[in-house]
Amino acid sequence: MDWSRDWSRWSIIVLLCLCSARVWSLSEKSFGSDFIGRTKNRPELEWDWGHTWSKVEVDKQPISVLLSHVLGTYKFTLPRTQLQRGTAYLGSSVRLRRLVREMLNPQNRKDFKIAVIGGSISWGQSTSERGVTDWFSVLSKWMISAFPRANITARNGCTPGVPTPYMIMCLELSVDRDVDLVFMEYTLNDGIDPMLFNNRIVMDMERLVRRVMDLPSQPAVVFMHVPTFGMANYPKGHEKNPENGTYTRFYETTEDAQTAISQYYDVQYLSLRTAMYRLAAHKGVEGFRWEDAFVDHHPGDHGHKIMADLAVNLIQRVALGLLMEPYSAADAEAANEPLPPPMYAGNTAPSSPMCLVGDAFRQLVILSEGFEYINEGTAIKPKPGYVATQPGSRLQLRVDTDRSAVGSPPDAMVHVYLHHLRSYEHMGTATITCISGCSCSAVEVNAHITEKVSQVYMARLVISQSKDCIVEVKVASSTSSGEHKFKVSGLVVAEKAGVGDAMERLGGDNQPFGLRQHNGDATQVVWTKEGRTGGHGQPER
Repeated sequence: MDWSRDWSRWSIIVLLCLCSARVWSLSEKSFGSDFIGRTKNRPELEWDWGHTWSKVEVDKQPISVLLSHVLGTYKFTLPRTQLQRGTAYLGSSVRLRRLVREMLNPQNRKDFKIAVIGGSISWGQSTSERGVTDWFSVLSKWMISAFPRANITARNGCTPGVPTPYMIMCLELSVDRDVDLVFMEYTLNDGIDPMLFNNRIVMDMERLVRRVMDLPSQPAVVFMHVPTFGMANYPKGHEKNPENGTYTRFYETTEDAQTAISQYYDVQYLSLRTAMYRLAAHKGVEGFRWEDAFVDHHPGDHGHKIMADLAVNLIQRVALGLLMEPYSAADAEAANEPLPPPMYAGNTAPSSPMCLVGDAFRQLVILSEGFEYINEGTAIKPKPGYVATQPGSRLQLRVDTDRSAVGSPPDAMVHVYLHHLRSYEHMGTATITCISGCSCSAVEVNAHITEKVSQVYMARLVISQSKDCIVEVKVASSTSSGEHKFKVSGLVVAEKAGVGDAMERLGGDNQPFGLRQHNGDATQVVWTKEGRTGGHGQPER
């Protein structure tokens, strides 16, 4: 595999994902500052099931009564035929059937969790009000009302500009271990790999799917595929593409290759591309043209409403299916089956946690002399970590750097990134070394900077593989600030040995760790019956 080619392509895609609305190839005049108005929701297009199910009975009761909350509380925008086309793979849906059944009639449990992981699209960039008009918030509010007997918590764990390999490592920072349903949206951020077999993106996604499906709660997983960069545009020479900007054809996406994952693991697959393409590219139907739904390569409110339509329709169809074909012993057996062997032999992620902050980071600590665990943030935006203020203070961590289980050669070195605070006042210097069970070159970190900011940075250690590697952080006597504060807040161990890991694409050694959703600078959107928390701010640029 040509990793230099793949990572170069990936860097370009990440850059595109972080760019502003100006990168869209439609001319600036086509949307300008009025993109919110241009892509606003279209209530005149809305429809609902009406009396569709009123004459269909189960046990002499109309379905419209049995599922009144599920079927009667949502108005669709996308036409029915396109809803069906956008539901690209349904499969047996056994895990989803189990969840919907339990939410309809909670008995042994009443608390349920749903989540979304992905990039800036599902994070809510280009919507008029993130946390309200983005598709996952629309879905979350509907699910809370559609299943009134269930206590549903919906968490948006998306990380703008970041592709699948990062989330493979840091899943626990975005998804609770007892989650019941996880939507995944990475088509844009993962970019393009034209290979049908040994496709890098498919292989990465398989490892992420396995990590999620193998959580103790055995959650259902649903793909939400979106048009890749340049697809929500018109061909070169078209009057709506006067600058001959990037144009991507229907088939130039990896979502089709990822259908193999859907079929192999029974992962449901929703496609915004397939739902909209005929209306936008072939018919030019007003209200469903690319410019009606997309700001640039990000959908606006109208596009997000269409995405919500697909997700709501999926849940409704599963509920209807349960009435027609009740959940059975065969369903339960299939839902509880262990995962099959990887579709690509050996394509598994490490079983031990790789991205450790908060309580998970505390579990690594075997010695703390002069370091104290302190939350320097707030209850809403916590910023915990181990803090020392005196020279000679020591913090020792036990780290698993063994990557033999994922096929790394035993003599290959592993990148480990220590998260530490840098600031313009109080900060000192520390030396980071490997003292037992492994080897690495010592790294000295000066946490004092002149710019008047306080920010989490990454210090990279290149460490030999070991299941019992002891790393020590020791505060030095030297200081450029006159004081000696040093704060360590987390650690990330690369998924595989060698270079080219995802953390390098987020800044790398001696650079800020700018992922605000995971460094304490931003709060994730969470919906419950009591309402919303989080949802403000913009993604890092």
